[in-house]
Amino acid sequence: MPRAHGRSHGLHGFAGKTRRMRRAAPDSDRNASAQKGGTDMALQDLTEQEREARERDMAAAELGTRSANDQQRFDAEVERYGKRALAAAAGLGIIAALTLGIVAVSRDDGSGAGGGTTPTATAAATPAAGAPAAAGAAAPTLADAKGVKFEAYEPVDATLPAVPAGAVKKFTVGVMQHVVQVAPDLAPVEAWTYTVNGTAYRGTAASPPIVVNQGDRVQITFVNGGSKAMGVTMAHSIDFHSAEVAPNKYYVDVAPGKREVISFVAKHPGVFMYHCATQPVLMHTGAGMSGMMVVKPRGLPPVDKELWITQQEFYIGQPGGLADMQKMTAETPDVIGFNGYANQYKAHPISVRKGEKIRMFVLNSGPSKWSAFHVIGTVFDRTTVEGTVGHDSQTINLAPSQGGWTEFTLDQEGNFPFVTHAFGDMVKGAAGILHTQGAPMPKAPAAVAPTSAKTAAGTVQVTMGDMWIKSNVASVKAGTVTFKAANQGATTHGFGIVRAPAKVSGGVLDQSTMLLMGKEIAGGATDTVTGKLTPGSYELICHVPGHYTAGQHIPFKVTG
Repeated sequence: MPRAHGRSHGLHGFAGKTRRMRRAAPDSDRNASAQKGGTDMALQDLTEQEREARERDMAAAELGTRSANDQQRFDAEVERYGKRALAAAAGLGIIAALTLGIVAVSRDDGSGAGGGTTPTATAAATPAAGAPAAAGAAAPTLADAKGVKFEAYEPVDATLPAVPAGAVKKFTVGVMQHVVQVAPDLAPVEAWTYTVNGTAYRGTAASPPIVVNQGDRVQITFVNGGSKAMGVTMAHSIDFHSAEVAPNKYYVDVAPGKREVISFVAKHPGVFMYHCATQPVLMHTGAGMSGMMVVKPRGLPPVDKELWITQQEFYIGQPGGLADMQKMTAETPDVIGFNGYANQYKAHPISVRKGEKIRMFVLNSGPSKWSAFHVIGTVFDRTTVEGTVGHDSQTINLAPSQGGWTEFTLDQEGNFPFVTHAFGDMVKGAAGILHTQGAPMPKAPAAVAPTSAKTAAGTVQVTMGDMWIKSNVASVKAGTVTFKAANQGATTHGFGIVRAPAKVSGGVLDQSTMLLMGKEIAGGATDTVTGKLTPGSYELICHVPGHYTAGQHIPFKVTG
C-alpha cells in the first residue's frame, strides 16, 4: 500500500506540473491543447477528488508524449547510442528528464568562486560510439585489442585516506578520460574517472575517496580536465549525495577546461556516493564516473586499520572504445570489480594483522546491481548502513549508491576472502583477500600476454583459477596439439576443449561434446592433454559442473 500511495502522489505532482506547463505554453502549444477544452470543462463538473483522479490519469498518459523539440533531442540520443539502448534508458527516466526541460549549464573559469561567475547554456558533447555490441554479447578479450594502446595497471591502495588539515576541507576534483583495462584478460575500455587533490588511479577505472568529519566545512573545486594529459573532450559534472545544495545551481555541466566551486557543510555522517550527473547519467556512471565520500560521525573511535572498497560495474564495448550503452540498459555487466579492477585484491591481497580491529568503508556505486558485502571467516561485530546501526552481522546489503561500514577482527592467521555474496556477480570480479601476516601468500594468477599470432602445432600453456581460464596463444595450426594445464586456484578444476559454441543445457555443459578432457586437479596441480584438432572454432573450458556457466571459458581457433 505505501508503494501504491507513493506512485499516486508522484502522478499527482506531475499533474500539477502539467497544469503549470499548459498555462505557460506558447501559442503553438496552446492550439494543440485547445483540443482538450471539452475535457477541461468536463473536469469542472467533478468533485475535487474525482478531478484529481482524472488529472492523474491524464498525466500518466502525457508521460508517453513529447513536443517536437523533445523528439529532436530524443532522435539525437538514438543516433548516439542506438534505438534499443535508448528505449530502455527512457524507461529509466532519462527521456523524462529531457521532457521536463532540465537544462545543464557550465560556469566560466574566471575567479574560481562558484557564485561569482556567469552561467551559460551548453550542450554536453557526446563522442560518437562505434557499433554497439549486442546486450548479451561476450566481452572482447585482450587478444581482440591488437594495436590498442592503454595504461598499464597499477594496484589501488585500499587504505582510507586521512581527513585533510584546515578549518575548511578543500578538495580539487578533476576528470580523466583514459583507456584502461578493468580485467587482465579483457580488452581495454575508455574509462571516465575522477582525480582528487592530485591522486589518480591510472590503469584502472577507480576514483579516489574523499574523507571528512561530520560538521566540517567542505569546498570542492571541480575542474573538468585541467590539462591535455587528462584527455577530456566533453562536458561533465559532479553530484555529491552528502551535500545539501541546489542541484540546478551546482550539479551542472562544465565544459572541458572550466571549473565549478561547491561549498557545503557535511552535516550527516555516512558513506556517500559522488558521481557525474550529465545526461545520460547511466552512460557517465557506467563509464566509471563515481566515487566514495566518507563523512565520519562525531565520536567515531579509532581502530587499527581503515580500508575503503567501492563496488562498480563495467560494460565493455569495442576494444579501446566507449563503454557499451546497450549492455548498461540491459544490466549485463562484463565485469563487477572492487576499486576499479576485477579481482585485484586476489592478485594483490590486502595485508592485515591477526586480532587487529578493522573498519571497512564500503560503497556500491552501481550503477544498477545490488551488493551483498561479506567477509568469509568472520562476523561483523558492528555495522552502520545508511544511518542504521547493527551488530553480529554476516552481510551488509547495499542498493546502488548506498554505503556503510563494518567493524571486525580476524581471530586466526589466514587468508580471508571478501566478496559480494551475489555469486553471479562475484565471479565477474567482485572478490578480494585480506591476508594476515604469518599466513601463506595466495598465488597470484600468472601474467599471460595473449597474442593472435599463429603458432605451430605443439604445446599450449593453459592456466586456470577460480572461474577464469587463460592460454598463452589464441590459435594454433591443425594437427596434434598438447595442452599443459596448471590450476592456480583454490578449488578443483579440469581442462577441456569443445567445438564453439559449446552446448549447454540448464546451465550445465554437455560433456558428451568434449573433444579433449583432462582430469580434475586440485590447486597447484598440473595436467597434460593431447589430441588431434582440425581447423575450426573451439572453446577452452573447465569441465567441472557449473564452472563453464560461471565464466570459465575462452575462445580458441585452429587454423589450416
